[in-house]
Amino acid sequence: MPDFKMTSTISRQLAARVERWPIAGSFTISRGAKTEAVTVVAEVSHGGHTGRGECVPYPRYGETPDATLAALQAMREPLARGLDRTALQAAMPAGAARNALDCALLDLEAKSASQRA
Repeated sequence: MPDFKMTSTISRQLAARVERWPIAGSFTISRGAKTEAVTVVAEVSHGGHTGRGECVPYPRYGETPDATLAALQAMREPLARGLDRTALQAAMPAGAARNALDCALLDLEAKSASQRA
């Protein structure tokens, strides 16, 4: 994986939302069936670029879409102050929210460097 570094972290902005996607019919596995896919999306913008990451909160790990969204929203101020991907690992516990934010930051770093993530 490329190691991208941003030259400036001032004024990064975070947008986060829950998206619900209907599934034609249902998706069935041994634990049950789903008729929609629920994802939480994180977008981090800076310098005309927007990095996007998403996750699926899993109830079997104690995650919900609302709690995942709240965890992401709690990171707005740290991101604006310069939180990077390395510091993110200590700032948030492993899970869906950290995954979405890490992916969004990686995508933003790649776009800022005119590279593909």
